[in-house]
Amino acid sequence: MSDIKSRRIRRWILAGAWTGLIYSTLYIVRPICEFLKQYAGFSFFVNAGIVFFGISIVLVFVKTKRVRRRLTYVLLFLVTAVYSLGMIWLSIPEERLHFVEYGVLAFLIYRALILDLRAGRSFLAAFAITSLIGLGDEGIQYLLPNRYYQFKDVCLNSASAVLGLALAYVIGRDQATGTGG
Repeated sequence: MSDIKSRRIRRWILAGAWTGLIYSTLYIVRPICEFLKQYAGFSFFVNAGIVFFGISIVLVFVKTKRVRRRLTYVLLFLVTAVYSLGMIWLSIPEERLHFVEYGVLAFLIYRALILDLRAGRSFLAAFAITSLIGLGDEGIQYLLPNRYYQFKDVCLNSASAVLGLALAYVIGRDQATGTGG
């Protein structure tokens, strides 16, 4: 099997697995969250986990990339700041998790698409696919007895996709221009 074909398969499996994880936990996540809210300081753990995740992404980026252009760091800071503002704006811990998980999904879908499409088309297609998956998520929630559909969440999923794709752009920008490592 060619290297490109095996990378394509791995990347689509990862994106599919992440989507499967999102969809498969729709029914059980609400009771788990309610239990954790009542007995385990759920909000603190969600916030701490998201902060740890964000710091880890920034540290891995800084450590593994030999970025020579300051603008790349400025863009990374801006994406991180917008994600942080989103976290402050969202008061419900489950929405904060959604905000991160759809950014990750868009990033994974973009990485799968970029193997076959130009960057611009990959960004647009990743946004469209992620938004449709987010719409499907809300559609499934509409059918579940313990969940409900909210158009606001569809918009939140799409906004998170934009931020995940902005992160993909920042991570890949120096590689595309040949100025980084």
